[in-house]
Amino acid sequence: MTMRRCEFCDSPVPADATICPVCKETIAEETLERILPILKRPESPEVKFMGTRERMWGVIRKPGATYRDIGQRPDGAGPFVIILINALIVAGLFLSLSSKVTTNVIVNTTTFEIGQTNLLTSPQGGMVWIVALVGIMSNLMVGLIYLLVGTIFAHFAFKITGGTGGKMKTLSIVGYSMMPVILVRLVAILVILIGMPAYPDIVDFFDGGALALITPAVINWAYTSGIWFAIDVMTTGAFLWTGYLLIFGIREAHDTSTLWAALVAIACVIVLVWTFWQVH
Repeated sequence: MTMRRCEFCDSPVPADATICPVCKETIAEETLERILPILKRPESPEVKFMGTRERMWGVIRKPGATYRDIGQRPDGAGPFVIILINALIVAGLFLSLSSKVTTNVIVNTTTFEIGQTNLLTSPQGGMVWIVALVGIMSNLMVGLIYLLVGTIFAHFAFKITGGTGGKMKTLSIVGYSMMPVILVRLVAILVILIGMPAYPDIVDFFDGGALALITPAVINWAYTSGIWFAIDVMTTGAFLWTGYLLIFGIREAHDTSTLWAALVAIACVIVLVWTFWQVH
């Protein structure tokens, strides 16, 4: 007979049991776990303490055990680190796009011979690097706002469905569940560097109005390219992955059934995906 463990006393009980024969508590039917074994709860009721780096890697490799540890000992350091890494990666995306732009430069100051070079290595490239650095700070602030708003929304949804965890647990699981987005955006940088063709025009900064004209043109070129659409699809896939991780996080941090956790996670993913495509 297939067995599972009571979430209250950890005693082994039949998989289809609704009342624990030991502690007499009513337990949720884990039909979803029987249908999808990848959603099964960890065997051990207590797992070893994991550091931030272990948790960031653990939610990808062993989400069940990792989210149980997060549920037992929530933290805000991990989500903050993930937001910081995301801000750095977004700056990397900006720089990788900028590397596709070629500009005119003076290669001989005596003869004023003009040649072409990559925008990032040109005299005007310093401005691009400064914009990227400033963007890190702005993306960090936006990430923190999104984390707080997402935590409030998710916590409200968890409470409606009977969740018992506190706000810190919600913040931790929401933050750590964004790891797939980080990984996909790292891959997106490689996709841009390898797959995206160079910007078709040569930018001439000796023309005083070039900067005002080129900025919207480059943005339009990037957003209308097939490569960028592929990155958008990859990001959507990352949100679906995030929803899968949220099932473990909601269940372990808020003591809900797997089915309820899955339903709430699906609702969260719908909001994430809808918001993402609306801003596009």
